[in-house]
Amino acid sequence: MPVAHLIQTDIRRAGLALAAGSAAVAVLVGCTSGSAEKKPSTKASASPSASADPQAAAKAEVAAVYRSYWDAQIAAFAKADVRDTGLEKYAFDEAYSKTLADVATMKVNGSVMTGKPQITPEVTAVSLDQDPKKASISDCVDVRNWKVVDPKTGKEFPLPPERLKRFVTKFEARTVGGEWKIVSVEQQDRAC
Repeated sequence: MPVAHLIQTDIRRAGLALAAGSAAVAVLVGCTSGSAEKKPSTKASASPSASADPQAAAKAEVAAVYRSYWDAQIAAFAKADVRDTGLEKYAFDEAYSKTLADVATMKVNGSVMTGKPQITPEVTAVSLDQDPKKASISDCVDVRNWKVVDPKTGKEFPLPPERLKRFVTKFEARTVGGEWKIVSVEQQDRAC
């Protein structure tokens, strides 16, 4: 179940219909080291040891794309609009369509996200022998500093205190036209 969906469920339980769309987005977003506006290359700058090891080089490249994916989502959720975020460069298939749906819900509900989630991703597997190439990522997404707010007033929408604020999320990536992209997101219903 995607993070956004769990947040929507929490909001509905709390009777906060207006914040439902915004809360859904919180599950999908993570923290990155750069701003969402910069468009880093999806090619990892490999160290000499990484270039000698194709698995290590691929893991570094997938990790860079993953962080750029989060940068793009953070930018989209901050303005309830995916335009000019670069999301299409880093997300594809289910991951892309889920973000589009969450942004559309936020726009309808008049909410945005402020702050940033923290992420601690680990590329757990890379398969270079397939076409397309595939990779798996496990992350502990921490949304404590990522708030759902009304963009007109800046007022935060309260969410149920019992909701998970740090949770395990699994991501899948694959190559599309030779470039790594995040293609699926699955939030685990367990804390990390």
